[in-house]
Amino acid sequence: MKKVLFALSMVITLGLTAQEAPKVTSAIIALRGNELVEAKGFIDEATDIIAGKNQAEIKEKILSKFYYNKSLIYAKIAASPDAETKALAADANDVAAQSILDLIKFESAAKKQPYTLDAIQNIPNIAFNYLVEASTAYDAGNFEGAYNGYMSAFELKKNELLGEYASLDTSLLFNAGIIAGQSGNVEASVDAFRSCLDLGYKGITYTATYAASGEPKQYPNKAAMEKDLQIGLATDPVIGEDVRPSVYISLINAYKKLEDTKNYGDVLIEARTMYPENKDLLDIQLQSFLDNKDYDGALANLDEAIVKNPTKGIYHFVKGNILQTELKDLDAALIEYKRAVELDSTLSDAMYMCGLVYIDRANEITEQMNNLGLNETRKYNALKDKQKGVFEESLQYFEKSYEMNPNDMDIVRALMEVYRKVGDYQKTMDMKAVLEAAAE
Repeated sequence: MKKVLFALSMVITLGLTAQEAPKVTSAIIALRGNELVEAKGFIDEATDIIAGKNQAEIKEKILSKFYYNKSLIYAKIAASPDAETKALAADANDVAAQSILDLIKFESAAKKQPYTLDAIQNIPNIAFNYLVEASTAYDAGNFEGAYNGYMSAFELKKNELLGEYASLDTSLLFNAGIIAGQSGNVEASVDAFRSCLDLGYKGITYTATYAASGEPKQYPNKAAMEKDLQIGLATDPVIGEDVRPSVYISLINAYKKLEDTKNYGDVLIEARTMYPENKDLLDIQLQSFLDNKDYDGALANLDEAIVKNPTKGIYHFVKGNILQTELKDLDAALIEYKRAVELDSTLSDAMYMCGLVYIDRANEITEQMNNLGLNETRKYNALKDKQKGVFEESLQYFEKSYEMNPNDMDIVRALMEVYRKVGDYQKTMDMKAVLEAAAE
């Protein structure tokens, strides 16, 4: 009787041992027939069986087939355009990615590696599935989901289990940083942009016209493009610009949102040192100086900007404004305003500020008049005549400014006041009428 029981026990044990093999085989057959519902069902059953066993009890060949085909099945579900098929597993692409990594890890210690290379070649497809998911999430306004999609693709491609086939696709990281900022996750945005810069991301594109089709073809790197050029497969190479300045700008703006003044300032200096000719970074630094009321720094920055942008009147205008309002150097300010208008005839604000310089001069004369004694009538009258002359000089600038921008009510108010000061009461009333009409 004991012999019968022992024999029966062996049959049961052998049956349990072999259970996963037919399930994996059935899943492979269903996959080849594109019967994904059945394939998923069989491979899930195999998953449950294998989870309940010691892996040492399972043949290496079966485990390799299991991991590899589980990845293929779930990757195909994730990539399916059919909503019902995709609904079979919301996390299908995650399962596919993990199965490939499980396979590579398993075969790295196995006697043979029959599927590792094929599995690695499928990594780009799974990464692409993540990007499709990210795009769908982004279009739906789900920025967190889009960010997760880009980061999942990035993390998969750089996984250390891939060994020499691992890659740091910093373009994915850059896009993840942008989307993180849109989702409100500024800390994640900072981490992504900082990592991009630390990893040497440049975003340079390499494109050439492919001879066979006549269409532009983008290459992964310069060497690949040059290879096709040398053997005549492509012509007309185009190398894109280094986008690191824009990454720096994104990082600087993120630090500003976080009100992290230390890192904001440090990265701005780093960026300006790396790209001293970049106009956008120059402008950001100028604004930083102005925000911090560092007028010496701002003036030095403006002088640099003027040298690098000799046709831009706006820099002269800003310099004039600092000289007038902060440093009270009216003569120097007037020179800058006039130069601004010479370079850009549309700068009505610069023309207006020329007029204000004369108003400031008139105000200085007013202070002198107020400091006179009661018996200094002759000096008082002389100063008053001088002041009237200053107001008259200001008129040419305010009138020209009004011609350039008749809808600016600040200009109209200035004109009304100056006309009154010089005794032209009819024009004073004309300007008053303009103000009243605008207020209706």
